[in-house]
Amino acid sequence: MKRNSSNARGDGRGTRSIGAAVVLAAMLLVSLPSNAPAADVLAVRVSPDRAHTTPGGAVSFSAAVLDNTGTPVSANVVWTVIPPGLGTIDSGGTFVAGDTPGRAIVRAAANAGGLSGAGHAVVDIGSEPPRRLVVVVDPPRATVGAGEQQSFTATVTDPVTGGEIKADIEWVLIPERLGTIGDDGVFTASSESGSGRIAARAFYSNREGIGDAAVVVGSAAPAGAVVTVAPHRARFEPGETGRFTAIVTDAGGELIDAEIEWTVMPRMGGTIDATGLFTAGPNDGAGRVIASVATAEGPARGIAMVEIELPGPAGVTVRTRPRDAVVLPGDDVAFEAEVIGPGGDVLDVPVDWTVTPGWIGAIGTDGVFLASDEMSEPAQNGVWMGTVVASIETEHGQASDAARVTVRDAGSSLRLRLHPARPVVAPGQDVQFESRVLGPGAPDDWRMEWAVMPAELGTITPDGRFTANPVFGDPTSGQFGPRDGAVVARATLLDGATLTARAHVRVRIPGQPVRIRVTPVVAVVEPGGTTSFDAVVLGPNGHELDIPVAWSVRPQAIGTVTQNGEFTAAVEHGSPQYGQRPKGLVIAQVSLPGGRVFRGAAAIVIDTEQP
Repeated sequence: MKRNSSNARGDGRGTRSIGAAVVLAAMLLVSLPSNAPAADVLAVRVSPDRAHTTPGGAVSFSAAVLDNTGTPVSANVVWTVIPPGLGTIDSGGTFVAGDTPGRAIVRAAANAGGLSGAGHAVVDIGSEPPRRLVVVVDPPRATVGAGEQQSFTATVTDPVTGGEIKADIEWVLIPERLGTIGDDGVFTASSESGSGRIAARAFYSNREGIGDAAVVVGSAAPAGAVVTVAPHRARFEPGETGRFTAIVTDAGGELIDAEIEWTVMPRMGGTIDATGLFTAGPNDGAGRVIASVATAEGPARGIAMVEIELPGPAGVTVRTRPRDAVVLPGDDVAFEAEVIGPGGDVLDVPVDWTVTPGWIGAIGTDGVFLASDEMSEPAQNGVWMGTVVASIETEHGQASDAARVTVRDAGSSLRLRLHPARPVVAPGQDVQFESRVLGPGAPDDWRMEWAVMPAELGTITPDGRFTANPVFGDPTSGQFGPRDGAVVARATLLDGATLTARAHVRVRIPGQPVRIRVTPVVAVVEPGGTTSFDAVVLGPNGHELDIPVAWSVRPQAIGTVTQNGEFTAAVEHGSPQYGQRPKGLVIAQVSLPGGRVFRGAAAIVIDTEQP
C-alpha cells in the first residue's frame, strides 16, 4: 500500500447524503434483468444487444444460451417485445417495428433441462438511424502479468440491421506505459503495473465506432477492495499544491498493499503525480481527486472533493490566456495576462510570470513560455504537465491566476528549432533566422529550405534572412497596417529524412506612423464668418502623403466645414458662460486600411460680444 503524508487543507465539512445515490443504483439494477448466470439458471446473450430501425423496419436477433460453466446448450427460445405495441417478433428472432417511434425491449426466454434464463436487447425506433458502429471487445476485462500476453478480439455490428460487419480495426492502449498492442489485438504487458483500457476503433466505409475492455498489469487487488482518500475535502488557490493519501482495505477492513493511480476530474481542475501531490489548476470551481486501484472485478475508486478559489485581494482579478496550452519540447507558446480592477476596468500594471515545476521550461517577462528540450523527470502517460502563474502585488496582498501547460513527449525523434521563435519587426526591417536540429544523434549538417506564409508578409533568402514587406508601412498603399504570419523551414538530413518548424512573425509599425498638421492652429471667427483650414498628412518618414482628408466640426452647433476645409461659423450660439466665448474644434481625419484612423485638429473661437 502506498501511504503519503497530507498537507492539503481540509475544511471539516461532513460528507454528502448517499441516499440519492442508493436510490439511483437500485433503479439501475432493476431496469433490466442481469445476464450474469447463477448456479441454477441459463445465461442468454442476445445479439445485437442494441439496434435501430425506422417505423415498419425489421431487425434480426439471435440468442446464445450458456449453462453456468459457460458452455453453449441447445434450448427452446421464446421471443417477446416489451411493450407489445412497439412491434412484433417471430420465433426466428426477426423483429418488425410498429408505426410509432420509441424504445422497445426484445426479450429472449430460454428453457433447457429444467433450467431457464432470459436475455434482452434494446431497439430504438426512429427516423434517423445511428451512424456509429457497435464494437464489442472480448474478453471484456483481463489481468496480465508483467511481460505476458493476452489476445483481444473485436466484433463489429451494424446497429440498424444487427448484422456483423467485417471492419478495419485499430487497437489503442491507454495508457501506453502499460505495454503494447499489435494490429492483431495481441497485448504485451510492460514491467509497469497498473490498470488501463484496450480500445478497438472500427472503420467501415465512412462509418466508425469504438469499444473497449479493461486490462490490469500485475497483481490485481481482491474483489471488494475499498479505497479511501484523505483529506476528503480540500481548498486551494490556483497553482497551490497539496498532498493526498489513499488507503486501500479489503472487504474485511484489512489493509492491502496496492498500486494507486491518481487522476483529476475535470482535467482543468489541476494535476496530480504518482505520489498524490496535487497542483491546483487555473480556474476557480470544484473538482475531484480520484484514487483508483485495479481489482479482479474492475477498478475500485476513492474520491476527494477539491475547491479552487481565486484570492483577488482588494477586488483585483488576474486573467490568463490561453487557459490550456500544449507544446512539444523546445517549442514556445505566448501567454497573456489581463488585470481587472475593482470597477471592472483594465489596469496597465506589470505582471510577474512563474512556471511550476521549474524544470519543465522557462517563461519570460513577456509571458512567452519555452518548454525545456530535455526533461529531468520521466513523462506521465506521454506528457509533462505544469502550471504557469501570472501575479501582481497589491497593498492588500498578491492577486494571481494560473494556466495549464502540457508538454508532449517527442520521444527519441529529431526536432528542428528556429531562432528567434517570435520576432517583431517593422516594415522593411530584416531579421536573421538560425536553425538547430535537436535530439539523440542530431547531425551537424543539413540542407535548409525557407518559405513565408502568407507570401505577402515578406521575403526570405536561402540563408534564412527575412525582410518584412515595406508596403505595410506605406499609408498610401492598400495594405498599410500591422500583419501576422510565419516563417516556415524544412531541413533535409543526409539520410533524406526531413524535419519542419515554423516561427511566428509579427510586423508592427513603430511610433506614430501618420501625423496630420492643421493650419491655422487657432482661428477667431465672427458669427456667420468664414475661414479656410489646410491639412498636411505626414508619413512615418516625415514626407508629405497624398491622402484624402475628411473634415468635421465639434461641437456641431459651432458651425460647419466643407470637405475642402472652409469653415463657416454659426450665427447663433446661445448664451456662453460669463467671460467666455464659444469654442470648438475643426478636425481633419484620415482613415487607412485595417480600420486605423488618424486625426489632427485646430481650435475655433467665435468672436462674440462679451456678456
